[in-house]
Amino acid sequence: MYDREPPESIAELIKWIRERRGISQRELAEALVAASGRDTVTRVDISRWERGKRIPTSHWLSWLSKVLEVPLPALQYAASLARRERLLTTMLRPQPWTLLPFELDRRSPEANDQEDFREP
Repeated sequence: MYDREPPESIAELIKWIRERRGISQRELAEALVAASGRDTVTRVDISRWERGKRIPTSHWLSWLSKVLEVPLPALQYAASLARRERLLTTMLRPQPWTLLPFELDRRSPEANDQEDFREP
C-alpha cells in the first residue's frame, strides 16, 4: 500500500502517518486539541515528537491513536522502544564524575600534562 513499511521509531512513525494523512503539524495539533478538549499541545510539541526530542505521554498516545486512526498498541510499542533507547543512551554516557581531569578538558592528555596549573 505504501512505498515502505512503517518505521518503529515513535518520532518517525508520527511523522510518517501524519504525512500520509496529508495534514500539517499545526493541523494535527488542532485535531488533538479538538478531540481531547485540552489546549496543551501545539505545533511545537508535534515537531518535538517528530524530531525525537520528546516522547508523547500515554495521554497523547491515546489521542494520537484516535486522531490518526492508528492502533494504540503500535504507538505504545514505538514509544516504549524510544524510552528504552533513551534510557540505554543515558546509562552508557560517561558521567562527569567518572572522567579523569584531562578528559574534562577537551584537549589531549599530553596538552594537559604540559599545562602550567597555576591558581587563577
